[in-house]
Amino acid sequence: MGHISLDIVKKLVSNGFVTGVSLETMPSGDPFFCESCIYAKGTRKPVPKSIQGKRAEEFAGKVPSDLWGPAPVSTSSGKKYYITFTDD
Repeated sequence: MGHISLDIVKKLVSNGFVTGVSLETMPSGDPFFCESCIYAKGTRKPVPKSIQGKRAEEFAGKVPSDLWGPAPVSTSSGKKYYITFTDD
């Protein structure tokens, strides 16, 4: 619900992008349910297939951002806030 699908995980592992995960221990064929998502009743809105509205016409003309924090656990360097920038 808030993470990538099991099929994508399998592709990442089989193509060598992820190490330390055994495909033999992953469910095959059976529906996969994340207990944390079920417990939290996790939901998400669908991601649109195309951008809605007018696009920026120059580099960095529109840069949406998101700030999150404080996180309950800090990074190894002591940071507790996260920010993302997405160039349109």
